[in-house]
Order: sequence, then C-alpha cells, then structure tokens
Amino acid sequence: MTNKKENKQLEDKQSLMDLEMLKLKKQNDEEDHVTLNSIKQEIENDKESWLEKMNMHLENILEKANKEKKLLRHMAYHYLATNKVCKLRIRTLKAKLRKALMMKKEQGRLQILTEASLTQHST
Repeated sequence: MTNKKENKQLEDKQSLMDLEMLKLKKQNDEEDHVTLNSIKQEIENDKESWLEKMNMHLENILEKANKEKKLLRHMAYHYLATNKVCKLRIRTLKAKLRKALMMKKEQGRLQILTEASLTQHST
C-alpha cells in the first residue's frame, strides 16, 4: 500500500511538474510573442523611415535632373543662336569674297584691255 501511495505521489508530483512546465512555456511564448510584435513594429517603422529617406533622395535626384535639363535647354538655344549668327557671317563673307574675286577678274580684264589699248596706241 505504501508503494501504491508513493507511486501515486510520484505521479501527482510528475503531473504538477508537467503543469508547471506548461505554465512556464506558455509565459515564455507570450513574452516571445510580445517581443516578436515589438520587433515587427520596429521593422515596420524602419521600413517607413527608409521609404521616407529614399523618397527624399529621389526628390533630390529629380530636382537636380530638372536643373540640368533647364541648363541643357539654355545651352541648346545658345548654340542654335550662335550657329545661326555664324552661318549668316559665313554667307556675308562668301558674298564679299565673290565680289572681290569678280572685281579682281574685272580688273584683270580691264588691265588686259588697257594694255592692249596702249600697245595699239603706241604702235
């Protein structure tokens, strides 16, 4: 009978220890769950802050690109205007050169005529 009693006590003791272990495990799981939730919240906050930083960075890049685009448009306009002025200057210089060449040819013809005229008068 004592043996049965001892066995019963041991079983009861084992059951109490199992219950205690389950209770501790449940408490640990709840603590882990709370910790896990706080970690998830931190990750979510980090994502938001990272997205905000990335958004600011992209806005800065867009602003720089717009400034460069404006500068390039101004440069293109400047070079087009300069190109037109240079083409006009080339046309006027070509016209002056044609006139000078025609005058030189004319002078050459006149000189030939005057020389021919002088040679006729002198003979």
